[in-house]
Amino acid sequence: MNPRHRKTASLTLGFLTLGAHAAPLDTLDAAALAGYGAAGLRVSGRFPGDAWPSVEDDRSAFERIRAAAAGKGVRISSISGYYLSPQVEAAHLIANVEAARAVGAAMILQGCFEADHARVASLLRVYASAAADAGIRIALEFMPMSELKTIAEAQAVIAASGAANVGLLIDTLHLARSGATADDVAALDPATVYLTQLSDAPSKLATGSTLFDEAMSGRRHLGEGGLDLASVVNALPADAELELETPVVAQAALPPAARARHAAEAAQRFFDLHFSNATDDKGP
Repeated sequence: MNPRHRKTASLTLGFLTLGAHAAPLDTLDAAALAGYGAAGLRVSGRFPGDAWPSVEDDRSAFERIRAAAAGKGVRISSISGYYLSPQVEAAHLIANVEAARAVGAAMILQGCFEADHARVASLLRVYASAAADAGIRIALEFMPMSELKTIAEAQAVIAASGAANVGLLIDTLHLARSGATADDVAALDPATVYLTQLSDAPSKLATGSTLFDEAMSGRRHLGEGGLDLASVVNALPADAELELETPVVAQAALPPAARARHAAEAAQRFFDLHFSNATDDKGP
């Protein structure tokens, strides 16, 4: 069997697959019912002051999330908390670390909407130090509609921070829209890629759409769009962590477990089609 072939149990369910406001306990429940081995959770709003389902103002929420994951046999791969932004101070980022520690997540997925890259690097330095003390890594996401638009911009602020526990989050949609390809992924040091989020989309941004609208409502299940996902998977190590991030709008009214199951079934068709051969001489 091709070492890059996956079953649902070796995939991570990203909370966004269930919608932008998916609550942590609902995400864990859906992951367990659909057979995923892991889940990525959002545990706070994106900006300070944003409320978040089942967590806000509940001191016991993180303990309940950790207990639910253990009871369901679902590993919490990561959490997402406050973005790097002009509103965010170091204390907010330390809160991300404390949340990850409390739920037992070994990684924080981090978006950036702060245009001052020197400030980003400075915040990352403090943030990463606190995360390192907790045994946690930070996966920094580049998105062309954010303030880290490309792989190179993310790499530059990581280098400026001097942090050894900050790496890259690659989202296949953002990768394509940033103008990068699987060749750019293959050129990276594999140790610097902490997580890859898989979703499909049309090969080009639809006329009249925006990158943000597409990211939230234009994604498709694996194999149902025009992105070269197979080449990206081949450019990654065979044991790379792969998270499904496929919030398909046509399925928004379905229960969370059904959405998770549809995403898994499409992913299984994709991996069966592209990675069922016994040998693999394309990847690194």
